Amino acid sequence: MAESHRITQLILAFGDAGKYWGKGCSLEKQSGAIYVGETQVGLIFNPSWSKSTIVVSETFARLPVVYMHPYAEALIDQLKPASLALLDTYPTPTYVSSEPIAIQDAPIRYLSTHQINPAISSSAERFAPPNLIHSTTSAALMSYVQSLPRTDLKATLLLLPFPRIPKPAPKVLGRSDFSHLSEDEFQWSETMMNNVQKLLFVAVEEKSGSSWHTPANSKPTGSRSAPVDGGMYI
Repeated sequence: MAESHRITQLILAFGDAGKYWGKGCSLEKQSGAIYVGETQVGLIFNPSWSKSTIVVSETFARLPVVYMHPYAEALIDQLKPASLALLDTYPTPTYVSSEPIAIQDAPIRYLSTHQINPAISSSAERFAPPNLIHSTTSAALMSYVQSLPRTDLKATLLLLPFPRIPKPAPKVLGRSDFSHLSEDEFQWSETMMNNVQKLLFVAVEEKSGSSWHTPANSKPTGSRSAPVDGGMYI
C-alpha cells in the first residue's frame, strides 16, 4: 500500500462474500493492491460513482491466524477511515439462536459500534451473543475501535448467511491463487446481494450509485459439499 493517508469512508469486503460481491458490483479499474510479503491479499478500488475506498480482501489467499491482526492493524493505520463498513459471512449451521433457522430463511446480520441506521436494523438482524466472529474481519473491526475515541466510532459489520462451516485458516501463508476466480463457494440471490450492497453504503452514509448483478463469471466450486440445514438453537 501507499504511504498513510486519511480517508473518510472505507468498505472492507472479505473472503467468499467479498469475492462474490466484488464480481457483481461495478468496482471499475483496480487502483491498488495489498501484499503480505510477496503474496497479494487485497485489491483496492475507488469507483467513480462512490466516495468510498473499497478493499476486497482474502479472495486470492487466506491469512493464517498469526497474520490476521497485524494485517488488519496495518490496513486501518494506513487508511485511517472515519467511517467503516465491513462485509463477511457467518456459518448458519453453527449459529446459536433461540429457534432453528433454515438456510433459505437465514437473514443478513449486523454488528455496529454506534446507534444503527433504521434502514439497516429493518433489513437485517443483530448478530447476537454468544456467537463470535474469528477472522480478519473481527481483527479489522477491533483495530478500528482502538484507533478512535469511542464517541467518534462509526463502524458496521454486515454478515451474509453461509450454509457450511468454513475451513480453518491455513497454518502458513501460501501464494496468491488466481485459478479459481470464476468459482464461488456459495451464490447468494441477486435480491440479497443488492440489499447488502445498499446497507454497506448506508453504513458509510452514502447512497449506492450502482446496482449489483449476478456475475457471468460465476459457477459453483467443484468440491461443494451439501449445505447443513438449520442451526444450533437453545
